[in-house]
Amino acid sequence: MTSQDLSKERRIEMLEHYSDRLIVGDSIRKLTRPVDARLRRMAEAITESVSGDMEKALELPSKGAGSSGDKENSSIASRTRSRGGRTTSTLALGPDTKHAPSSGNVLSQGVAKLDISPKESEQLRINEIRKWAKTEDKFGGSEKDMYESIIAFFAYVARGVKRHLTTSKRVSEDTKGKCRLIIPGLHPDYKPGDSDDSTRIDIGLTDSRYNAAIESCTNPSYYQMRAIIEAKRSKTSKDLRDAFVQLSEYTRQMFAEQYDLRFAFGFTICAGEVCLYHFGNSKIVASAPMDIATREGRCSFIELIVNMSLCENSRLGRDPTMQFLSDLNCWEIDCPDDEDNFASRDTVKQYYFSDLICVADRLLGRHTRCFPATDIRPTKKREKGEPLKATVVIKDAFAFAKPDASEDDRDEARTLKRIRSEFESKNPDDIMYPKIVVGGRVRFKRGDKTIEDTTSTMYEGVDDELLEKVSGGTLFRAHRRIVLASIGEPLRTVGSVKEFVTVICDAMESHHAIVERCQILHRDISDNNILVVREKGAVRGLLIDFDCAIDTSKDRGDVRHEMTGTLPYMSFNNITYSNVKRTSLDDCESMLYLLCWYATIGFGSKDERDEAKVAFKKKAIAQWRNGGMDSIAEAKRLHIASPINFVDCIVKKFDTAAKHSMELRGLALRLYQALFESRHFDTKFHGSRMTGGGSLMAELLGIQPQPTATSGDGFDESNPFAMRSREWEVISRDFLDVLARAKEDMVNWVDAPQQPR
Repeated sequence: MTSQDLSKERRIEMLEHYSDRLIVGDSIRKLTRPVDARLRRMAEAITESVSGDMEKALELPSKGAGSSGDKENSSIASRTRSRGGRTTSTLALGPDTKHAPSSGNVLSQGVAKLDISPKESEQLRINEIRKWAKTEDKFGGSEKDMYESIIAFFAYVARGVKRHLTTSKRVSEDTKGKCRLIIPGLHPDYKPGDSDDSTRIDIGLTDSRYNAAIESCTNPSYYQMRAIIEAKRSKTSKDLRDAFVQLSEYTRQMFAEQYDLRFAFGFTICAGEVCLYHFGNSKIVASAPMDIATREGRCSFIELIVNMSLCENSRLGRDPTMQFLSDLNCWEIDCPDDEDNFASRDTVKQYYFSDLICVADRLLGRHTRCFPATDIRPTKKREKGEPLKATVVIKDAFAFAKPDASEDDRDEARTLKRIRSEFESKNPDDIMYPKIVVGGRVRFKRGDKTIEDTTSTMYEGVDDELLEKVSGGTLFRAHRRIVLASIGEPLRTVGSVKEFVTVICDAMESHHAIVERCQILHRDISDNNILVVREKGAVRGLLIDFDCAIDTSKDRGDVRHEMTGTLPYMSFNNITYSNVKRTSLDDCESMLYLLCWYATIGFGSKDERDEAKVAFKKKAIAQWRNGGMDSIAEAKRLHIASPINFVDCIVKKFDTAAKHSMELRGLALRLYQALFESRHFDTKFHGSRMTGGGSLMAELLGIQPQPTATSGDGFDESNPFAMRSREWEVISRDFLDVLARAKEDMVNWVDAPQQPR
């Protein structure tokens, strides 16, 4: 997809969040309150003091136009302009910068030379805040002027926080050292250096030490940000919606760039209304507006900033089980190891990493990150760009779970330990399987308690009604971390059809063996969940990510209607919420879709593949990802309805430039026949047809179907998917045999000359 198409797709997704999923719960502001009782009391005192000082200052008459005071302020303002005459945010800096250490910040160095007294600096801030406090439906000046007022407000609060922390004798230096000043960026309306698109943010909030100079940082990156502000001059319904959409797009990049971000905060400021947003894993929650035109609204906003300054890092979304070791230039991460009986759950092992191979680049979801790591602590500082020698891969994710860990039958760590127990002592066929080292739920200290990092504890402090909305039932997630011994590369790194067939054959052999020996069904076959393992010159495939796996030996009728997996590769039953029992056939169908997808987009680097090209969108296979669920399901039903449809719509569109593309076409057709034209069934149960001329999609869309034959237990004998599911074992074996023969036949494939694209 082009960057323009991707931005459009993200915008549509964010609009859906705004209209359908946004929750308003004012108690969300409680999440920033410090847990430490001493800091909580100090935050209350600072809020009262700063609010009182601001109200007294705002009550003083402002200097009118043409007065001596107005001339004085104009004189001050003229001394705070940078090169080219552009007004800077020097009102956020003030006299504190006179003693700041020298840095590359030209503007702060320039301000340090200016003769601005504390009184003059304070007056500048108050004048800017006063302009904002008079705002009702629309800010009176330009949007740039509005940025100045917002920056002034944060600077005023930061000055009060610093003053109280530096003079307080009630809190130890160690406790103070964990506090911070919330500082706005120096240049509003800019593109962060680590952005993956061309969008520009209004204001980025970062932090500094509590005793540092109150100066804005120059253009904080997404990696450095604590929160983002999206501002609009007015507060029409369109402004409110657009501000939310833009803030959501920017916050997504915070998750991508910050390895230790569990959840994020952000602000929309529309005219005089400030809203706090909490971006969790499953839901987005907004606070009620804080009206800057009122004393109560200003006090609430001050309280929020003060709490953000004094609260624990974990309350701002940071993961306390990870820390960056600046003296070694790498990360240290704690990895738990839960015992099967849950009697002992305090075992933790430290690992070290410097990079990641899987980025959390979605706003909501599991936020899966994968780190190549080692358990050997480095002995010297890592040079920039120098990788650590990894021996394991750490997977970190927020997966759906049950609140009671002992009852959580979807715990991936327990699933992998079960697989390890079955295969490590007896594996005669040398099946590739994910080898877990340690793993379990992430836990950390909060106050004097050790807590599990789950959805419920993430929202600890909000009211019961809001907590039920964001963590009740199917929305509950647990933060899990597992360490795997096998290290591989993403599937997109395969360089040829031969490698691709080898890798997917290994993955499905592993899948079949795990189902047969462990009664564990994967349920999420996708390109992200198959690794390419290169060892001693050989290429193999490894099936990973058992977050969605289920134990098929248990009666789990409730999972029949679940939708799991990755959209382009979802089976027809899956994408339509069919009540047909999920079996290995659904995963085999996903693998067929995966083969077709890669055969169409081609092999090689991401830039070389057709997925990002305009021509790809014209192909029928693009319908597997674009549009609503109904349209995607109907497209797949039509494409698999018959061999003719499958060949004409999908197979004929394969990338003919790839070596062995003809062999890949033949393989795709044979896999289709094994799956949808099984020799074990009459032809009336082939493809996606139904007897009587109806269709599954018609039934799902509420179109009255013709009467169908059912067995005594209500089984639909006209549904080809239902009928085939009864023989899933023999059909999946046929499917695997086709793959295995293709892998054996590859030695005879002739490397024909590469055809031009």
